[in-house]
Amino acid sequence: MQGDSQDKAKKGTAVAVGRFIKDVLAQHPSFASKPLGDWEELVGESVARHCVPKSLKNGRLCIIARDSVWKHHLEIHKDALMRRINTLWGRQLIQEIHVRIGEIDELPEDLDANYRRLQKIAPKKTRRKVPRPPLRKLTDADKALIASLPDKELRKMAEKLLRLVPEDPPES
Repeated sequence: MQGDSQDKAKKGTAVAVGRFIKDVLAQHPSFASKPLGDWEELVGESVARHCVPKSLKNGRLCIIARDSVWKHHLEIHKDALMRRINTLWGRQLIQEIHVRIGEIDELPEDLDANYRRLQKIAPKKTRRKVPRPPLRKLTDADKALIASLPDKELRKMAEKLLRLVPEDPPES
């Protein structure tokens, strides 16, 4: 019987501790695993792919953005985001939002809906190189024309172009 009363006391203590922890988390949401709630619901799927909350301390929310475009987007909408989060908690949880640019870890598959599709895409096949026809030999007339050109660079270009011109088919 004494063992039963000890078990009941332990269960009662566990329930009291559980209630205490819930109360602490309700008063201090920065200790919760998701203090802001579902990030994707707060900011939308496209923003959630490129911006992630990093920390929440003393009323200051720090957000990491992938690049300056997303940083600018959040800077423009940070007042609305602050109101949305504070309304969700029913009090002034966030007083300031700071956005900085940084590396964002690989996105989980469920956050990026196209992740699996992108992994399955095979690289494009490259085209086969078409063999070039052999360069023709310059005739005496071609050499005379090239020699008559005043500029050295112009002579080089003329030689290259004349070598690319196909030979006339032999007359029968």
